[in-house]
Amino acid sequence: MTLSEAQGAVLEFAKKNGWEDYPNIDKFDHIHEELLEMSQFLRYKSREEREKFVSEHQELFEKELGDVLFGLLRLANQLGVDAERGFLAAKAKIEKKYTSGVAENKTIHQSSGDSQFGSPS
Repeated sequence: MTLSEAQGAVLEFAKKNGWEDYPNIDKFDHIHEELLEMSQFLRYKSREEREKFVSEHQELFEKELGDVLFGLLRLANQLGVDAERGFLAAKAKIEKKYTSGVAENKTIHQSSGDSQFGSPS
């Protein structure tokens, strides 16, 4: 299933359930809550502890990321945005920004201490 097909499936599901797709601040909050829920599992752990937890709980993260993706596609429908086109534009922008200057970005990040210039997460 492509991202566009998934967005269409979410739209059809919403219609079948009588959900209105209009810009709704609650969807932003819902996505934020889902991300916070996942981050709680990894907070205050060392890198090794986080890696171990993730490897032992793949099913949990798959479910949670599925919830986030469903919510994002629902939000895209509410905003009338093509999620796949948005993804492709973001991908091109990130590739352009980081493909040509990975070393420079790391150097800026390390010397300035400003997380804005680090590698993307």
